[in-house]
Amino acid sequence: MQEIKINTTTDVKKDSIITGFERILFEKDSHGNIWIGAWNKSPILYKNDGNQITRYEFPVGFYLASDNPFDSNQDSVYFGSSKSVICYKDESFYTLPSPELSNSSPYQILNIGLSVYVIFASTSARKHIHRWNGKHWEILNCNLEFENLRNLKQVSSNRILVTENNTEIAYILDLDGKFVSEFATSGAPMNVKVNSKKIFLFSDSKLEVRSKDGELIHVLDLYDETMKSYFGSYLEFIDISIVDESNLLLLLKERNKKPTKKHFLNFNLDTLTLTPHPLYDQLTGDMNLLRFEKDNLGNYWFKVYGNHYSESFFTLNTELAL
Repeated sequence: MQEIKINTTTDVKKDSIITGFERILFEKDSHGNIWIGAWNKSPILYKNDGNQITRYEFPVGFYLASDNPFDSNQDSVYFGSSKSVICYKDESFYTLPSPELSNSSPYQILNIGLSVYVIFASTSARKHIHRWNGKHWEILNCNLEFENLRNLKQVSSNRILVTENNTEIAYILDLDGKFVSEFATSGAPMNVKVNSKKIFLFSDSKLEVRSKDGELIHVLDLYDETMKSYFGSYLEFIDISIVDESNLLLLLKERNKKPTKKHFLNFNLDTLTLTPHPLYDQLTGDMNLLRFEKDNLGNYWFKVYGNHYSESFFTLNTELAL
């Protein structure tokens, strides 16, 4: 890996974070740090650890991947550039060598041990899973034929989950890409989040809770007539967040309405009950919400879509809402 020379500024004020372009990176790592990507004359990454915000400015001519791939573990954080993978480790940034592809910008990144698994963005590359083994790039010899890979997640110490954009089948593979099992999802495409015990797949209208083996545990269907009757309209998912082993936080919106009412709800996986979050009444219909994350101090950061294809964010504090 080659180190990238970065200009670093500490104690940046929240209001000075540069945003305003489409598809900004907005992710939380394994330590609870929130990362925000931005652009000026060169790409910028902001890291909010709860106590301070640090600004990292990359060299001119360096570009972050437009699909905003992201992964993290206890030691490292991984981002995509226009040519390869960026690794943040021990307060420094490094870039992996570029693979020999027409478009070597990553679409999905997954780090397991010393290996980095990548789905690259080009149409032909989306049919394969590439792996950096510490020395060179290789293509996993999967005994499956993929057409349009979408998700790449680790579900156990020796298993990965992949889904495609255009098929309602999810596959569990070993670390060399060999087929282990498959299961049918309720739709396609679906977003995926995982914790230590469960897999969560969600589309516009459905949330599937599954075991790490893919066994279906529960389905929350927002188009169910009981849900419509209770909330007064059909709802759709905007985003979900894993709170702990027993709770999810759901950000929902009314379907096909403007302004659209937002619902910020806790979903208890043991009792299968939905209860309003303390910030429920703070989210108004005119907010065009895209994502949310909670920082290490308990503040909620909401990514919003504005005019002229711009994106930005705002924060809310639960204590102030009580």
